[in-house]
Amino acid sequence: MGPVLRADGIELRPLTVDDAAEHLAGQDDVEIAAFEFPRASVLADVVAAINTWQGSWAQGGPARNFGIRDDASGALLGNVELRIVNEGVVNLSYLVFPDFRGRGIATRAARLALAYAATEMAARTAIVRVLDWNAASLAVARAVGGREVGREPSEAGGTFVVFEAALGAKLTR
Repeated sequence: MGPVLRADGIELRPLTVDDAAEHLAGQDDVEIAAFEFPRASVLADVVAAINTWQGSWAQGGPARNFGIRDDASGALLGNVELRIVNEGVVNLSYLVFPDFRGRGIATRAARLALAYAATEMAARTAIVRVLDWNAASLAVARAVGGREVGREPSEAGGTFVVFEAALGAKLTR
């Protein structure tokens, strides 16, 4: 399994099946819309996703998914994922559960994950795709140094704003 990363009051660590119910409990309509899920997840969906992420960790696959936890209480706040796109490039995605939004958690988690990507995955660039209506997520992409490089259609008919962020020391402050 992957590492545990800590900074700024949060902890990133790979999810386990024991986290599935807590992860599912954090899902809401905003998450379903932001990721363009066809329906709300059920527990079996979350377990399957966690098993896939664990397999990627174990086999050195392209995905590195971390649960975001409060460093003091241990509460699961959301998750952040890095996915290798090609050599030196990762895709970044993140979500924070409704009770914890608006506290800078996604930005802190994204910075910590991108620092990991730069040092452990030899990533030089991160791509972030955010639906154009998602103001909070657009702000996170900009906060981690993303600059808008274009727009592209989503599979469900929305429009992604595409950001690129050069990885380096600025991410870890």
